[in-house]
Amino acid sequence: MFGALREVFGWSDLFLGLAVVLAGLAGAVLLRSRESRPPDTREIALGELAACWTKSPVYRTVHIADLVHLWRDEQLARVAVEPLAVAHPRAAAFLRQLDEWPFFRTCPEQGAVCRQLVQLLDREGECPSVVDVRGDVEAAWEANTYRLLAQTTLLDHSLGVADQVVRLLADNQAWHVIPDTLVAALAHDLGKLPSARGTLYALGEHPLAAGTVLAGVAGFKELGRKDEILRAIKLHHKVADGLLGQPLQQADQLARQQELEEAMAAEGLQEAEGKEGRTELEGGAARQGVKEIFAETTGPGVAREEKPRPLDIARWFDAAGFLALLKPVINRLDGRRFLAFSMADGLIYFQVKALEQAARQQAERAGCMEIATMAADDPTMRRVLFAVVQRLRQEPEVIACHLIRDNYFGGYFLLTRRFGKELRGYYTPFHAEPFGSIAEMERTKPDLLRDIVKVTPWAGEERRDCLPGTGNRGAQTTQTPRPSHRAAAASRGRPRCSPPTPTSITTT
Repeated sequence: MFGALREVFGWSDLFLGLAVVLAGLAGAVLLRSRESRPPDTREIALGELAACWTKSPVYRTVHIADLVHLWRDEQLARVAVEPLAVAHPRAAAFLRQLDEWPFFRTCPEQGAVCRQLVQLLDREGECPSVVDVRGDVEAAWEANTYRLLAQTTLLDHSLGVADQVVRLLADNQAWHVIPDTLVAALAHDLGKLPSARGTLYALGEHPLAAGTVLAGVAGFKELGRKDEILRAIKLHHKVADGLLGQPLQQADQLARQQELEEAMAAEGLQEAEGKEGRTELEGGAARQGVKEIFAETTGPGVAREEKPRPLDIARWFDAAGFLALLKPVINRLDGRRFLAFSMADGLIYFQVKALEQAARQQAERAGCMEIATMAADDPTMRRVLFAVVQRLRQEPEVIACHLIRDNYFGGYFLLTRRFGKELRGYYTPFHAEPFGSIAEMERTKPDLLRDIVKVTPWAGEERRDCLPGTGNRGAQTTQTPRPSHRAAAASRGRPRCSPPTPTSITTT
């Protein structure tokens, strides 16, 4: 065979074909060896790799939030929490609801705090939802209102307020506020817990005690809006403000309204069907209870008056110094006369005379003798007091602005006494915080002033509004007789009236 091939191709062609075959075999062996060898690898930093990518104009910066959908299913996103053991069915149902509410998916920290609060309320919240501690706002409630609300446990009340918060905010599509407001709702009355009684007696007000308890809950201090939550709790019986405070106060009122109605119905009080099919209680006793609790100040409108001319008091007025001059007259009696008194709801009511005395003292110290020596019947003093109050309105939590109109430095109030007749007077309401602890003021309050159990804004048939900033053209009080013709003649050329403020209390 080899000889035949040699005769056909010749030696040169034979060697050439053999070389081609051998080259092919060598190439196949080499290719197989490369396939079996692992590829070359090296480590590269993401920054270096990103630099390679961004060199091309087709690449751009992409935020990670735009990519999250590639690996996360929103419907399946859940916060991993350990189940909490609770004894009360309502607490257990609320915890299940916490896991289902979608607004906690992005707020797991608030959800964790809420779960701890529910567990705390489940453990200690079988106590009454009201307290009778001297100095607390609830201590001044009417006895029947207090008795009815005491039938609701603190657990049920707190969860009821939380439910109302969710409903109110959901109706307004304020979903983003719900997690923080729920923390405030569940914690707003923690000062009433048996374990917090020491703090409550020390502070004298359950909202303040509640804030102290909440501050000790794990995870609360890490919340971004913890200060707003504490403020909402602190003011839920006063003048609530902000995105958290207003819905909390409204939810608290709605919950109390429902509790009063249920308690009264349970006692077999007469009921009547309202226009919309809901049960209304005869005489509006439940609504009156809520009005008493929260000191609703809405009443008949007052005609708007032109704002008085401004008066420059910058030469002598100092807010801190003025408040310091007012403080000594609080709850101080001169015989049976007084210039200012405190109330357990955290407000202090000053007579016009107290403001005038402080203004004169401060002006005299500053060498502004035209104010210090101003006649008592000088109309300019009215402008001075108006300017003082307007300046104090600019200070946080000094003037109770919700109780007086913008163009006045005071307002008319009805003083309800435990014994004796009601009093009507003109006062400038202040918050107690600038003067110290309201609990301490109430503890040292003379018995004569304790006879005042409630103060409410007053607008009656006899009322005649003062000129703006003069603050004093009003109805005669039960303690102040109408001026005689002689007195009226003597007052010509000066403001037509003076404050009908009772300066003393007469017992009957």
